[in-house]
Amino acid sequence: MVKIDRMEIDDAGSDPKRLAKAILDQLPDDTVMVPVRDIAKAIDIYEIREEQLSGLEGALIVPKEKSEGAILINKDRHESRKRYTIAHELGHYVHPFHRANSPDGFRCKKNDLAITKAKPNDPHSRMEQQANEFAAELLMPARVVASFVRDTGEADLTHILELARRHDVSREAAARRYIPRIGDPAAIVFSKGGVIRYARSNEFFPKLSVCRGGQVPHQSVSALSSAEIGEITGCVEVAAHTWLQKTAGVTLFEQTLAQQNGFRMTLLTAEIEEVEDGWGAPSF
Repeated sequence: MVKIDRMEIDDAGSDPKRLAKAILDQLPDDTVMVPVRDIAKAIDIYEIREEQLSGLEGALIVPKEKSEGAILINKDRHESRKRYTIAHELGHYVHPFHRANSPDGFRCKKNDLAITKAKPNDPHSRMEQQANEFAAELLMPARVVASFVRDTGEADLTHILELARRHDVSREAAARRYIPRIGDPAAIVFSKGGVIRYARSNEFFPKLSVCRGGQVPHQSVSALSSAEIGEITGCVEVAAHTWLQKTAGVTLFEQTLAQQNGFRMTLLTAEIEEVEDGWGAPSF
């Protein structure tokens, strides 16, 4: 049985990562798959109800003082998605400054659960971004992911799938936590039906030449692969201009995974030659 002291959470302030840490610090040290439903119950969420929700992924029904609450989640989603939705709603619940966007509580749409960067001067967007930040840290603590990345070595799609399995989260959620923590240049591209949904790069990766809504490059492994659904291709060298704006000194590799209903994940990694600043004799 999970026991959580809400005073420890209250003392954590308003930073989403610190709020998540205040909960994680009260779990056993060997916890890998965070028991998000048990945590909810331990902090006075008296019901988690699964229903067919029209236009919503989840909802949090709470009084103004947030002394207790109930969570609704979309019953048609995979369990990994349900876990993330519960964690997202808990983010609203424990954050001291989050206020409901409707008379009966927080009502969160699919797009809300995808916000990673808040729009300027948009309180709703800011709250949803913070709830997502909390959920990601609660389900996949940064220190645990960093340790996993160190242990597994070079970037590979199999590692992302293993991370998702360990924490019982979606592959996309795992990929978004994984990419920023890889020490080498890496990016992940999510597409459906040959159209790019979005991409995430780490700080070392060159600028992509593709964008949301554009076609997957015709000469890419992603476009040409005949691999079965669920099969991960090998890591193949491709022409840098296939995916990148600037190609000088870059050797690019691509690996892809076909998923159900036309969805696809593509991992890009790069080797970048170091260019030393030359010094020439001054001319007069």
